[in-house]
Amino acid sequence: MSDLSITREALERSRAQPAVAAYFDEAAYQREQELIIRPGPRYLGHALAVPEVGDHHALLQEGEGRALVRTPDGIELISNVCRHRQAVMLRGRGNTRSNIVCPLHRWTYDLSGRLVGAPHFPDDPCLHLRNYPVQQWNGLLFEAPSAAQGGAQAEARPHGRDVAADLARLHLPAELDFSGYVLDRVHLHECHYNWKSFIEVYLEDYHVGPFHPGLGNFVATDDLRWQMGPEFSLQTVGIAHHAGEALGKPGSDVYKQWHEVLLNHRRDAHDGVPPRHGAIWLTYHPTVMLEWYPHVLVVSTLYPRGPRKTLNLVEFFYPEEIVAFEREFVEAQQAAYMETCIEDDEIALRMDAGREALWRRGDDEVGPYQSPMEDGMQHFHEWYRRRMQAVRP
Repeated sequence: MSDLSITREALERSRAQPAVAAYFDEAAYQREQELIIRPGPRYLGHALAVPEVGDHHALLQEGEGRALVRTPDGIELISNVCRHRQAVMLRGRGNTRSNIVCPLHRWTYDLSGRLVGAPHFPDDPCLHLRNYPVQQWNGLLFEAPSAAQGGAQAEARPHGRDVAADLARLHLPAELDFSGYVLDRVHLHECHYNWKSFIEVYLEDYHVGPFHPGLGNFVATDDLRWQMGPEFSLQTVGIAHHAGEALGKPGSDVYKQWHEVLLNHRRDAHDGVPPRHGAIWLTYHPTVMLEWYPHVLVVSTLYPRGPRKTLNLVEFFYPEEIVAFEREFVEAQQAAYMETCIEDDEIALRMDAGREALWRRGDDEVGPYQSPMEDGMQHFHEWYRRRMQAVRP
């Protein structure tokens, strides 16, 4: 199923790949920050990270400077920096009961960030933690659009996006429903290459067969379907078969274990019926990815740190019964995921190295797109070019 406003013919005519300088030039990176990253969707985490009142989830991507907190009235996003001597208070994930207490001097806040106690101060300083508006889509939490800070020019370009509006045209597959799932692990993955290189690798299936022996024998890229909209693309790939058998030929030792635990689970819980799909990959431009694998949901979010450095925050979710009773399933799936992740790193590093060589000698080259396996990359490049050509306020 595809968005008819973005035709195959338009993609085939596209010559939108960025110039090689866009992957290394500091000025280009700063313009991306202004036109793409800061105004883009500001993903925070999933509601499943804070399921109970008092639960907190300090945001690793922000150095734990803000935290999601479940209050009796819902989930709130608050500053996690004490108003007294600016210390970080909450760490990681946990439950803070009814109050947030700074360990340095015992300044105490309620779950919404209101100061309720400042020891040895005769008068209430009335210094509350800053609270930020939150929006929710499919359980994913985003900072609600707000005016930027830092002067009149910044105020004219808001931070964040209306996520529901951006994804209104998405036909959301039933597999991307988080009902009954729990958050198992949050992994920080440092990438020493440009954020666009990561997205390009994620959005093309052309390399899966040649470069991913494990993934290439788990998914069937010849069974590929696209759904595209102005702010997203979604790809669905089939499950691999060998000699008529689903997942009959593992491509690596790590994937062999993943095949085994998945097939055992399907035998015990689903009458041995193989999954309908191998994977579903949704990209919400520019940096948010929602992934489905059989009985697994993954949210992967990029945080560019410079032209040559990207932070990738990966969250793994599984059905509650699998987390509780099938730890071998969880460990085998995450090992397979990370094997593919390391292989993708090599692809992106090779692309960045080649483009840097061209850039340093003053050359610029772009290649053709393979359709349909690189349609998503074309779609991203078209989106990127439109955003980068926007007029500054």
